[in-house]
Amino acid sequence: MEFMSTKFLIQSSDPKLLEKATRIAKEFVQKYICDDIVGIVFLGAIVRGYFDHSADIDIAIFKKEGSQIPITKKFYKIEDIEVQIWLSDYESELANPWDMAKRWTYSQSQIYFDPQEKIVQLLKDKVPLKPEEKRWLMMSGLTLSEWYINRLTQLWLERGNIVSAHHMFDQGLIYFFDMLFGLNNELVADMKWRYYCVEQLEQLPHDFEERFKDIMILKSFTREELDRRKGAFMEMWREMQPTIEGEVQMTFEEMEQII
Repeated sequence: MEFMSTKFLIQSSDPKLLEKATRIAKEFVQKYICDDIVGIVFLGAIVRGYFDHSADIDIAIFKKEGSQIPITKKFYKIEDIEVQIWLSDYESELANPWDMAKRWTYSQSQIYFDPQEKIVQLLKDKVPLKPEEKRWLMMSGLTLSEWYINRLTQLWLERGNIVSAHHMFDQGLIYFFDMLFGLNNELVADMKWRYYCVEQLEQLPHDFEERFKDIMILKSFTREELDRRKGAFMEMWREMQPTIEGEVQMTFEEMEQII
């Protein structure tokens, strides 16, 4: 099932390794298919269509509550490839909320075993970004990115710590990414993949990649360099402001009163 638009075109991917890893995953789960298993889902690299020497195999196994499944470890090593198992009770997963990171992980997944289609429904219920979440990501992303990059950087300049000022700038970029994910109706990607996924979003500031490279450059820990980075970022921020205001039907000043 796919709930994200990202295409994982990884240069280090090896088609033969991907084929091998896919085979290992299918062979591994075969022996656990029984009446006590509600469903089996493949996650991660083999589903996203790449595999390299740093990748592992991720498998989620949903069992009936109270059943005993002979999986004694979370990590296995098979043919020099690490296999990670996520074993859980289906009933618990149904009842408990899923955080953003987990939902993003399952947003590109392959259901391998699901005889009663309970896992299909579980993922439809748990994974997609809800309208109120989309709205919050846009509102909080617009306001907090400005607050960190304009105001908290200034606070740390006044307090005499230029490194903290640049650190606040970097934190503000994370909130700006949240805004972009929300605008594009996408779940916020795991931190490891966040920029990789951001640059593939459809709605972005113009020339986003080149402008972001310029923002990320840190030539020196000076006020002048901070001002340069802030100026470049705020140009992008102001470009996106009317779009976000239009989406949420609120002005930036109104959002500030809520966030």
